[in-house]
Amino acid sequence: SWSISPQDADLVELPLWVLEENKKEHESTDWNEFLGEEVLQGARNENATKLAGKILHHLPEEMWSVGWGTLRHWNEKSCKPPLAEQELKKTWDSIQLKELSRRESVEESVEDRSSDRKSISTELLELIENQQDIELFHNELGEPFVRIPVGDHKEILPCRGRAFKNWLYGLFWQAKKKAPYSEAVNTAINTLQARALIEGEKYTMHNRVAWMDDAIWYDLSDKEWRAVEITKDGWEIHQTPPILFKRYSHQRQQVEPEIGGDLNLLLPFLNIKDEQQKLLLLVHLVSCFVPDFPHVIPQVYGQQGSAKSMFCRLLRKVVDPSAIEVATLPRDVSELAQLLNHHWCIFFDNLSVMPDRISDTLCKAVTGDGFAKRELYTNDEDIIFEIKHCVGINGINLVANKPDLLERSILVGLERIPEDKRRSECEIYKEFKLVKPKILGGVLDIVSKAMAEYPSVKLKNLPRMADFAVWGVAIAKAMDYSQEDFINAYYNNIKHQNEEVLAESLIATVVRGYMDSIEGDWEGTPSELHAVLTKHAEEELGIDVAKEREWPKKANVMSRRLNELKTNLETEGLIVDRPRTSGKSRVIILRKVANNIVSTGTIDSTDDCDGDDDVMSHL
Repeated sequence: SWSISPQDADLVELPLWVLEENKKEHESTDWNEFLGEEVLQGARNENATKLAGKILHHLPEEMWSVGWGTLRHWNEKSCKPPLAEQELKKTWDSIQLKELSRRESVEESVEDRSSDRKSISTELLELIENQQDIELFHNELGEPFVRIPVGDHKEILPCRGRAFKNWLYGLFWQAKKKAPYSEAVNTAINTLQARALIEGEKYTMHNRVAWMDDAIWYDLSDKEWRAVEITKDGWEIHQTPPILFKRYSHQRQQVEPEIGGDLNLLLPFLNIKDEQQKLLLLVHLVSCFVPDFPHVIPQVYGQQGSAKSMFCRLLRKVVDPSAIEVATLPRDVSELAQLLNHHWCIFFDNLSVMPDRISDTLCKAVTGDGFAKRELYTNDEDIIFEIKHCVGINGINLVANKPDLLERSILVGLERIPEDKRRSECEIYKEFKLVKPKILGGVLDIVSKAMAEYPSVKLKNLPRMADFAVWGVAIAKAMDYSQEDFINAYYNNIKHQNEEVLAESLIATVVRGYMDSIEGDWEGTPSELHAVLTKHAEEELGIDVAKEREWPKKANVMSRRLNELKTNLETEGLIVDRPRTSGKSRVIILRKVANNIVSTGTIDSTDDCDGDDDVMSHL
C-alpha cells in the first residue's frame, strides 16, 4: 500500500546534471578494451586517442596530470613498440583542448538555462498576481491551499498537489504559448506556498460535511464545486460555497438532491425486517449529515447471502460516495488512522476478527481524537489527523465484542435472502440510481427539521453516546416518530449489546454463575476473588481454565477484566465495587441488586451531557 498515493504526490524534480549527462555522447569503447592486450603498429594512435579521451572526459581537471601518467604507462606496457613520447604528448594536448572547450560550453548552457528558469518563475508569479480571483490560504494544520477560478466556478486545490501544478502549466501556456521549465514551476509553487502560510487567511478544512455559524454545509463533490447549505428553514444548493472543504482523490460526485424527497424510498433496497432496527438505522443515516458529535457504529451481521456488503455500499452511496465503497480493515493503526481521516463515512467489509488495538482506534475515531504519524522523508515532521467521523462494519458474526466498542454501536441483524427473492446487483443499482436524488432530498429535509427540533429535546437519563441519543430523538421526531419510539429502540439495542458482551465473556459467565450459587454479597481481595472464581469454573462449570486463553492467570489481570465488564454486569443486576480502604490490601465487593431500570422521563438534556459542548453552541 502507498503511504502517499502517487495521485496525491509529485515526482521529485530530476536534477539538472542528469539531464546534461543524458545529452553527452556515449562512447562505444570501455576500459576493458585497454587492459591486458597488446597494441601493434597501425592501431597505436587510434587507441591512444580513445584512451586519452576517456581519461580526460571522466577525470576532474585537477587530476589530469595523473591521467597523463596513466596514458604514458599504458603506452610503455601495451604498445608494441611504444609511441614516441613527443607524439603521445601531442595527442594528449589536442584531446585536452577539445575537452576544455566542451566543458565551457556545458557550463554556459547551464548558466543560461538557470537564468531562463528564474525569469520564467518570475513570469508565472506575475501572471498569478494579475489574476483577480485567486486566494492563497492555509488550513488549521498549516497546509497551504489556493482557490482558483475555473470556468464559471472556483476550485480549492492544495499548493503541493499535482492538480495545481497542471493548472500553472496551463496558465503559462495560455499567456506565453510556450511550456515552462518544471524547475521554474516548482520555484513558483514554493513561493506561493510560503505566501499562503505567511500572508494567507487560516480556514478550518472539513471532509464532506461541516458546520458554519448556524448552518450545516454538505459538499456535493461535483465538478462545479457546489455545496448544500442546510438550516432550520430548509436547504439550498450554492454555486460558490465558503472555503470549507478539502477533497480527496477517492471521492465521487454526489447526485443533485430533489426537493420533496422521501427517505423511506431507501428501505426496499435494504434487507432489514426488525422495525426498531429500521428506525435506528435511518436515524443513524441522517445523523451522518450532522458533523461534530460522536456517531454510533452500525454493526451489520448475518450469514452468507444476507446482502451485508450491498447493504453497506448503498448506505455509503447516500452519505459519502466514493470509489472505495467498502474497505478492508488495515492491521496497522497508523494506516487505519490515515484511511479514516480521508473518508467522512467508511464501512469495513467482511470482518472475522477485531484486534484490541484496532477496536480502540475505532472508538477514538467516532468519539473524536487526534492521531500523528511521521511525515515521509523527514526525521522530525509530524502529520496530524483529527478525526470524528462515521464508521460502520459488517461480518457474519459480531466481531466487535469489546464493551467500549459495543457501547458505541447499533446492532443490525440481517437474514439470508431466499433464492426466489434474490436480484442481480446490476438491477438493484439501476433502480437505486433512479430514486437516489429523492432519497437524498428526503434526508436533507429531515436534517433541516431535526435542527429545529434539537434545542427542545429533553431526556432524563442519557446513555454513553449521549449526543447521538439527543440528536437521535430530534431526527426521529423529524421523521414523524415519537421520542419514546426512538428511546425504546435505542435502549433495546443497548440491552442487546450487554447480552452480547456477557455472552462472549468467559469471566462474566463464571462471575454470574458464582454469584447465583451463593447467598448475599461477596467481599475479598483480588487474589481471593481469583481463587474462588477459578475453583467455581473448574468444579461447578467443568471448565479447564488452564486451556482457556481468555482466563486470567493472575489476580491483577482478573481485576482489570472485571473493571472492563463493570457497566455491563451492572445492567444485569451485579455491582462490582472497589471501596477505598486504609489497609494495604485492596478490596473488591460483588453485590446483587435489582436490574437497572431505564427511565424516559424528561429533564434538560444539557444538564449532564458528557458529549461535545461545541455541538450545543451551533444552535
